[in-house]
Amino acid sequence: MDRPVLNPGIRMTLNGREVVLPPISLGALRTLQDRLKKVEGAADPFDSEVIDTIIDATFAALHRNYPEMSRNDVADLVDLGNMYEVFQSVMDVSGMLRKQQEANEGKPKAEAP
Repeated sequence: MDRPVLNPGIRMTLNGREVVLPPISLGALRTLQDRLKKVEGAADPFDSEVIDTIIDATFAALHRNYPEMSRNDVADLVDLGNMYEVFQSVMDVSGMLRKQQEANEGKPKAEAP
């Protein structure tokens, strides 16, 4: 990251780029709320509407810290390996995931055997 971020969030590496992913704003939540409900109960996680909603929610969140990012930029950052982790981070309403990450940053990492 080249500059400080305005909104605290969860630090992630997406497609080789380190970002801080804040929760979406209430305005974005209001706009996306009906679509977001469908994501959590989706029978097919690869449905195009589910994928578009995850991209749109992630774009709304990342745009808070990285206004230069386009929706297409965000679509390239999210992949099958991270889409649910990203969605969970965007929807971290309580801040619990962020607080857990902040607490873990101060702890030494366990060494591999």
